[in-house]
Amino acid sequence: MNNDVANRRKFARLDLALTVSYAPLDSTGAPVDPREALSSDLSAGGLRLMMPTQSQMGAALDLMIYLEGQDDSPVHATGEVLWQNKISSTSFETGVAIRSMPDIDKRRFMEFVFDQMSKMVTHAK
Repeated sequence: MNNDVANRRKFARLDLALTVSYAPLDSTGAPVDPREALSSDLSAGGLRLMMPTQSQMGAALDLMIYLEGQDDSPVHATGEVLWQNKISSTSFETGVAIRSMPDIDKRRFMEFVFDQMSKMVTHAK
């Protein structure tokens, strides 16, 4: 990774495969055509998704993030597509910034991220 990208990042990243349901938001802000993706990179500020479809840069997405080992209720967020790379005809690596999240979900999400980071540090020793 080049130093410019590393210096630009505000949050530490975790390489976690979580199930994420996503749907583009239409002009009224309603989610349409929901699909599933897997995360391959996760932080407090965003995530990298392996999507089966191409998205427009700047597209707003409704996100439901299923936290591994947590109850069945997902964390809800709104995200924005920042970048995308075509991996194959059916796979697009997509960088999504989290733009908003209800306070209760933000707390659950942050606790999950920090818990996972502390497990990685503990196992690294």
